[in-house]
Amino acid sequence: MEQGGMQSVVGRLRCPRTGAALLLEEGRLVTTDGVHAYPIVAGIPDLRLFDPPYVSRAEEARRVERLADAAGRLDYAGLVEFYETEVLSDQTPERRRRHIEHRLSLRTRAKRRLHTMLDTGKLSPPRCRPDELVLDLGCGSGEALGELGRLTGAGIIGVDISLEELLLGRKLLEEEGASASLVAACAEALPFEAGIFAFVYSPDVIEHVASHDDYLREIHRVLAPGGKTLLNSPNRFSIVTAEPHVGIWGLGFLPRPLMDPVCRLAGKGPYVGKKLLSLGELRRSLRRVFRTYSIFGRESNPNATGLAGRLYHGLSPFSVALFDRVCDQHVGVAVKEL
Repeated sequence: MEQGGMQSVVGRLRCPRTGAALLLEEGRLVTTDGVHAYPIVAGIPDLRLFDPPYVSRAEEARRVERLADAAGRLDYAGLVEFYETEVLSDQTPERRRRHIEHRLSLRTRAKRRLHTMLDTGKLSPPRCRPDELVLDLGCGSGEALGELGRLTGAGIIGVDISLEELLLGRKLLEEEGASASLVAACAEALPFEAGIFAFVYSPDVIEHVASHDDYLREIHRVLAPGGKTLLNSPNRFSIVTAEPHVGIWGLGFLPRPLMDPVCRLAGKGPYVGKKLLSLGELRRSLRRVFRTYSIFGRESNPNATGLAGRLYHGLSPFSVALFDRVCDQHVGVAVKEL
Protein backbone atom coordinates (compact mmCIF):
# COMPACT_ATOMS: atom_id res chain seq x y z
CA MET A 1 0.00 0.00 0.00
CA GLU A 2 1.31 3.43 -0.95
CA GLN A 3 2.36 6.07 1.51
CA GLY A 4 -0.57 7.94 3.03
CA GLY A 5 -2.82 4.85 2.98
CA MET A 6 -5.17 3.52 0.32
CA GLN A 7 -8.35 4.82 1.88
CA SER A 8 -7.09 8.40 2.10
CA VAL A 9 -6.50 8.64 -1.65
CA VAL A 10 -9.51 6.67 -2.91
CA GLY A 11 -11.94 9.38 -1.83
CA ARG A 12 -10.05 11.86 -4.03
CA LEU A 13 -10.05 9.68 -7.13
CA ARG A 14 -12.49 9.81 -10.02
CA CYS A 15 -12.93 7.72 -13.14
CA PRO A 16 -10.67 9.30 -15.80
CA ARG A 17 -13.23 8.41 -18.48
CA THR A 18 -16.46 9.71 -16.94
CA GLY A 19 -15.52 11.60 -13.78
CA ALA A 20 -17.66 9.22 -11.69
CA ALA A 21 -16.75 8.44 -8.08
CA LEU A 22 -14.85 5.23 -7.40
CA LEU A 23 -15.38 2.57 -4.76
CA LEU A 24 -12.79 0.15 -3.42
CA GLU A 25 -14.11 -3.35 -4.09
CA GLU A 26 -12.18 -6.62 -3.92
CA GLY A 27 -8.80 -5.07 -4.58
CA ARG A 28 -9.84 -2.82 -7.44
CA LEU A 29 -11.52 0.55 -8.00
CA VAL A 30 -14.99 0.42 -9.51
CA THR A 31 -17.27 3.27 -10.62
CA THR A 32 -20.48 3.59 -8.64
CA ASP A 33 -22.50 2.42 -11.66
CA GLY A 34 -20.21 -0.61 -12.08
CA VAL A 35 -19.36 0.23 -15.70
CA HIS A 36 -15.62 0.90 -15.34
CA ALA A 37 -13.05 -0.81 -13.13
CA TYR A 38 -9.37 -0.14 -12.51
CA PRO A 39 -6.78 -2.41 -10.89
CA ILE A 40 -4.63 -1.73 -7.87
CA VAL A 41 -1.16 -2.95 -8.74
CA ALA A 42 1.31 -3.64 -5.93
CA GLY A 43 -0.73 -1.27 -3.74
CA ILE A 44 -0.82 1.58 -6.31
CA PRO A 45 -4.09 2.56 -8.04
CA ASP A 46 -3.69 2.18 -11.80
CA LEU A 47 -6.05 4.57 -13.62
CA ARG A 48 -4.14 4.86 -16.89
CA LEU A 49 -6.12 4.98 -20.11
CA PHE A 50 -3.18 4.02 -22.31
CA ASP A 51 0.19 2.34 -21.98
CA PRO A 52 3.48 4.09 -21.22
CA PRO A 53 5.29 5.03 -24.45
CA TYR A 54 8.39 2.94 -23.78
CA VAL A 55 7.09 -0.44 -22.67
CA SER A 56 4.07 -2.67 -23.26
CA ARG A 57 1.63 -3.24 -20.40
CA ALA A 58 2.50 -6.95 -20.37
CA GLU A 59 6.24 -6.34 -20.09
CA GLU A 60 5.65 -3.68 -17.46
CA ALA A 61 3.61 -6.15 -15.39
CA ARG A 62 6.54 -8.58 -15.35
CA ARG A 63 8.94 -5.83 -14.31
CA VAL A 64 6.61 -4.54 -11.60
CA GLU A 65 6.23 -8.01 -10.10
CA ARG A 66 9.99 -8.38 -9.80
CA LEU A 67 10.42 -4.88 -8.39
CA ALA A 68 7.68 -5.33 -5.81
CA ASP A 69 9.25 -8.58 -4.65
CA ALA A 70 12.74 -7.06 -4.39
CA ALA A 71 11.50 -3.92 -2.60
CA GLY A 72 10.80 -5.94 0.53
CA ARG A 73 14.43 -6.98 0.97
CA LEU A 74 16.49 -4.12 -0.50
CA ASP A 75 17.11 -0.50 0.42
CA TYR A 76 16.53 2.22 -2.19
CA ALA A 77 20.06 2.14 -3.62
CA GLY A 78 19.91 -1.64 -3.80
CA LEU A 79 16.52 -1.53 -5.50
CA VAL A 80 17.83 0.92 -8.10
CA GLU A 81 20.78 -1.34 -8.82
CA PHE A 82 18.50 -4.38 -9.01
CA TYR A 83 16.21 -2.55 -11.43
CA GLU A 84 19.01 -1.45 -13.73
CA THR A 85 20.99 -4.70 -13.67
CA GLU A 86 18.36 -7.43 -13.30
CA VAL A 87 15.09 -5.98 -14.57
CA LEU A 88 16.54 -3.93 -17.45
CA SER A 89 19.10 -6.59 -18.27
CA ASP A 90 19.53 -5.69 -21.95
CA GLN A 91 21.64 -2.60 -21.23
CA THR A 92 25.38 -2.31 -21.76
CA PRO A 93 27.51 -2.16 -18.59
CA GLU A 94 28.48 1.47 -19.25
CA ARG A 95 24.89 2.56 -19.87
CA ARG A 96 23.82 0.69 -16.75
CA ARG A 97 26.46 2.43 -14.66
CA ARG A 98 25.42 5.86 -15.93
CA HIS A 99 21.75 5.17 -15.26
CA ILE A 100 22.44 4.04 -11.69
CA GLU A 101 24.57 7.12 -10.98
CA HIS A 102 21.91 9.38 -12.51
CA ARG A 103 19.08 7.88 -10.48
CA LEU A 104 20.95 8.05 -7.19
CA SER A 105 22.06 11.63 -7.83
CA LEU A 106 18.43 12.65 -8.34
CA ARG A 107 17.87 12.28 -4.59
CA THR A 108 19.56 15.65 -4.16
CA ARG A 109 19.33 17.09 -7.69
CA ALA A 110 15.53 16.90 -7.89
CA LYS A 111 15.17 18.91 -4.69
CA ARG A 112 17.58 21.56 -5.97
CA ARG A 113 15.71 21.58 -9.27
CA LEU A 114 12.45 22.34 -7.50
CA HIS A 115 14.01 25.35 -5.77
CA THR A 116 15.69 26.50 -9.01
CA MET A 117 12.41 26.37 -10.92
CA LEU A 118 10.63 28.26 -8.13
CA ASP A 119 13.34 30.92 -8.23
CA THR A 120 13.29 31.13 -12.04
CA GLY A 121 9.51 31.48 -12.04
CA LYS A 122 9.72 34.09 -9.25
CA LEU A 123 7.27 31.94 -7.33
CA SER A 124 6.92 31.14 -3.65
CA PRO A 125 5.40 27.73 -2.89
CA PRO A 126 1.98 28.09 -1.26
CA ARG A 127 1.74 27.45 2.46
CA CYS A 128 -1.18 25.09 2.77
CA ARG A 129 -3.27 23.48 5.46
CA PRO A 130 -2.61 19.74 5.97
CA ASP A 131 -6.02 18.99 4.41
CA GLU A 132 -5.14 20.85 1.19
CA LEU A 133 -3.49 19.04 -1.70
CA VAL A 134 -0.48 19.55 -3.94
CA LEU A 135 0.13 17.46 -7.08
CA ASP A 136 3.49 16.40 -8.47
CA LEU A 137 2.44 15.53 -12.01
CA GLY A 138 5.04 13.31 -13.62
CA CYS A 139 6.73 12.63 -10.29
CA GLY A 140 8.92 9.81 -11.65
CA SER A 141 10.54 7.97 -8.77
CA GLY A 142 9.45 10.62 -6.31
CA GLU A 143 12.63 12.50 -5.52
CA ALA A 144 10.85 15.86 -5.08
CA LEU A 145 7.77 14.62 -3.21
CA GLY A 146 9.19 14.95 0.29
CA GLU A 147 10.53 18.45 -0.40
CA LEU A 148 7.16 19.52 -1.82
CA GLY A 149 5.52 18.38 1.39
CA ARG A 150 8.05 20.21 3.52
CA LEU A 151 7.69 23.47 1.58
CA THR A 152 3.91 23.52 1.36
CA GLY A 153 2.69 21.61 4.41
CA ALA A 154 0.00 20.08 2.20
CA GLY A 155 -0.99 16.52 1.47
CA ILE A 156 1.06 15.38 -1.52
CA ILE A 157 -0.09 13.21 -4.41
CA GLY A 158 2.41 11.95 -6.96
CA VAL A 159 1.22 10.88 -10.41
CA ASP A 160 3.23 9.15 -13.09
CA ILE A 161 2.45 7.00 -16.11
CA SER A 162 5.14 4.47 -15.10
CA LEU A 163 4.32 1.97 -12.37
CA GLU A 164 7.98 1.00 -12.26
CA GLU A 165 8.98 4.54 -11.34
CA LEU A 166 6.23 4.74 -8.73
CA LEU A 167 7.43 1.55 -7.05
CA LEU A 168 10.92 3.02 -6.82
CA GLY A 169 9.37 6.22 -5.49
CA ARG A 170 7.47 4.40 -2.78
CA LYS A 171 10.72 2.86 -1.55
CA LEU A 172 12.41 6.25 -1.54
CA LEU A 173 9.55 7.85 0.41
CA GLU A 174 9.76 5.04 2.95
CA GLU A 175 13.51 5.54 3.37
CA GLU A 176 13.21 9.33 3.69
CA GLY A 177 10.33 9.14 6.15
CA ALA A 178 8.19 11.25 3.81
CA SER A 179 4.48 10.86 3.09
CA ALA A 180 2.71 10.99 -0.28
CA SER A 181 0.01 9.09 -2.10
CA LEU A 182 1.03 7.56 -5.44
CA VAL A 183 -1.24 7.05 -8.44
CA ALA A 184 -0.54 5.70 -11.92
CA ALA A 185 -2.37 7.86 -14.45
CA CYS A 186 -2.07 9.69 -17.76
CA ALA A 187 -1.39 13.41 -17.58
CA GLU A 188 -3.99 14.02 -20.31
CA ALA A 189 -6.76 12.29 -18.30
CA LEU A 190 -6.22 12.86 -14.58
CA PRO A 191 -8.33 10.74 -12.22
CA PHE A 192 -9.31 13.56 -9.85
CA GLU A 193 -12.32 15.73 -9.28
CA ALA A 194 -12.06 19.34 -10.41
CA GLY A 195 -10.56 22.11 -8.32
CA ILE A 196 -8.84 20.13 -5.56
CA PHE A 197 -5.16 21.10 -5.88
CA ALA A 198 -3.65 24.30 -4.52
CA PHE A 199 -0.48 23.82 -6.56
CA VAL A 200 0.63 21.56 -9.43
CA TYR A 201 4.35 20.95 -10.00
CA SER A 202 5.16 19.27 -13.31
CA PRO A 203 8.82 19.19 -14.37
CA ASP A 204 9.97 17.53 -17.62
CA VAL A 205 6.49 16.37 -18.62
CA ILE A 206 5.05 18.61 -21.33
CA GLU A 207 7.45 17.28 -23.97
CA HIS A 208 6.34 13.68 -23.31
CA VAL A 209 2.54 13.94 -23.42
CA ALA A 210 0.43 12.95 -26.41
CA SER A 211 -1.41 16.30 -26.41
CA HIS A 212 0.06 19.47 -24.93
CA ASP A 213 -3.34 21.16 -24.83
CA ASP A 214 -5.07 18.23 -23.12
CA TYR A 215 -2.29 18.10 -20.53
CA LEU A 216 -2.66 21.81 -19.75
CA ARG A 217 -6.46 21.58 -19.71
CA GLU A 218 -6.28 18.80 -17.13
CA ILE A 219 -3.94 20.85 -14.95
CA HIS A 220 -6.35 23.78 -15.22
CA ARG A 221 -9.32 21.54 -14.36
CA VAL A 222 -7.86 20.05 -11.19
CA LEU A 223 -6.41 23.34 -9.88
CA ALA A 224 -8.43 25.19 -7.27
CA PRO A 225 -9.42 28.78 -8.19
CA GLY A 226 -6.33 30.93 -7.70
CA GLY A 227 -4.13 27.82 -7.74
CA LYS A 228 -0.84 27.89 -9.65
CA THR A 229 1.14 25.46 -11.74
CA LEU A 230 4.89 25.39 -12.25
CA LEU A 231 6.31 23.53 -15.22
CA ASN A 232 9.31 23.55 -17.50
CA SER A 233 9.68 22.96 -21.22
CA PRO A 234 12.99 22.05 -22.89
CA ASN A 235 13.36 24.34 -25.89
CA ARG A 236 13.05 22.73 -29.31
CA PHE A 237 15.22 25.46 -30.87
CA SER A 238 18.00 25.57 -28.29
CA ILE A 239 21.47 26.44 -29.60
CA VAL A 240 23.18 26.20 -26.20
CA THR A 241 22.52 22.51 -25.47
CA ALA A 242 21.96 19.33 -27.43
CA GLU A 243 18.54 17.70 -27.46
CA PRO A 244 18.32 16.59 -23.80
CA HIS A 245 17.00 13.06 -24.38
CA VAL A 246 19.25 11.83 -27.19
CA GLY A 247 22.15 14.30 -27.12
CA ILE A 248 22.00 15.36 -30.79
CA TRP A 249 22.81 19.03 -31.43
CA GLY A 250 20.30 20.89 -33.57
CA LEU A 251 17.79 18.02 -33.74
CA GLY A 252 14.89 20.37 -33.00
CA PHE A 253 15.58 22.43 -36.13
CA LEU A 254 14.69 19.44 -38.31
CA PRO A 255 11.09 18.90 -39.48
CA ARG A 256 9.46 16.61 -36.93
CA PRO A 257 9.03 13.65 -39.36
CA LEU A 258 12.82 13.55 -39.84
CA MET A 259 13.73 13.44 -36.14
CA ASP A 260 13.07 9.73 -35.67
CA PRO A 261 15.06 8.50 -38.70
CA VAL A 262 17.97 10.80 -37.83
CA CYS A 263 18.05 9.42 -34.28
CA ARG A 264 18.03 5.85 -35.61
CA LEU A 265 20.82 6.60 -38.08
CA ALA A 266 22.85 8.16 -35.26
CA GLY A 267 22.48 4.99 -33.19
CA LYS A 268 20.24 6.67 -30.60
CA GLY A 269 17.26 4.41 -31.18
CA PRO A 270 13.71 5.53 -32.00
CA TYR A 271 12.66 9.07 -31.18
CA VAL A 272 9.28 8.30 -29.62
CA GLY A 273 7.35 9.78 -26.71
CA LYS A 274 9.09 13.15 -27.09
CA LYS A 275 7.90 16.40 -28.68
CA LEU A 276 9.85 19.46 -27.57
CA LEU A 277 8.17 22.85 -27.86
CA SER A 278 9.60 26.11 -29.09
CA LEU A 279 8.95 29.28 -27.13
CA GLY A 280 6.16 30.23 -29.54
CA GLU A 281 4.52 26.79 -29.32
CA LEU A 282 4.66 26.85 -25.52
CA ARG A 283 3.19 30.35 -25.42
CA ARG A 284 0.31 29.41 -27.73
CA SER A 285 -0.51 26.25 -25.75
CA LEU A 286 -0.58 28.12 -22.44
CA ARG A 287 -2.64 30.93 -23.96
CA ARG A 288 -5.31 28.49 -25.17
CA VAL A 289 -5.89 27.23 -21.62
CA PHE A 290 -4.89 29.86 -19.05
CA ARG A 291 -5.84 33.53 -18.94
CA THR A 292 -2.84 34.38 -16.76
CA TYR A 293 0.60 32.90 -17.37
CA SER A 294 4.27 33.86 -17.50
CA ILE A 295 7.19 32.24 -19.29
CA PHE A 296 10.77 32.64 -18.09
CA GLY A 297 13.97 31.79 -19.94
CA ARG A 298 17.43 31.41 -18.49
CA GLU A 299 18.77 34.71 -17.15
CA SER A 300 22.30 35.76 -18.02
CA ASN A 301 24.80 36.69 -15.32
CA PRO A 302 24.39 40.46 -14.84
CA ASN A 303 28.06 40.73 -13.86
CA ALA A 304 29.41 38.87 -16.91
CA THR A 305 32.76 40.29 -18.05
CA GLY A 306 33.40 38.11 -21.12
CA LEU A 307 32.78 39.31 -24.65
CA ALA A 308 29.55 37.34 -25.03
CA GLY A 309 28.23 38.64 -21.73
CA ARG A 310 29.11 42.24 -22.55
CA LEU A 311 27.44 41.98 -25.96
CA TYR A 312 24.37 40.38 -24.44
CA HIS A 313 23.86 43.17 -21.93
CA GLY A 314 25.00 45.90 -24.28
CA LEU A 315 22.46 44.92 -26.95
CA SER A 316 19.57 44.52 -24.52
CA PRO A 317 16.58 44.27 -24.94
CA PHE A 318 17.08 42.89 -28.48
CA SER A 319 19.65 40.34 -27.29
CA VAL A 320 17.46 39.24 -24.37
CA ALA A 321 14.48 38.58 -26.64
CA LEU A 322 16.69 36.70 -29.11
CA PHE A 323 18.37 34.55 -26.46
CA ASP A 324 14.98 33.71 -24.97
CA ARG A 325 14.13 31.93 -28.22
CA VAL A 326 17.30 29.82 -28.32
CA CYS A 327 18.06 29.15 -24.62
CA ASP A 328 17.94 25.61 -23.28
CA GLN A 329 14.54 25.62 -21.57
CA HIS A 330 11.61 27.72 -20.45
CA VAL A 331 9.83 27.73 -17.10
CA GLY A 332 6.11 28.39 -17.14
CA VAL A 333 3.90 29.66 -14.31
CA ALA A 334 0.15 29.74 -14.86
CA VAL A 335 -2.71 30.72 -12.55
CA LYS A 336 -6.29 29.45 -12.60
CA GLU A 337 -8.76 32.32 -12.57
CA LEU A 338 -10.75 32.98 -9.38
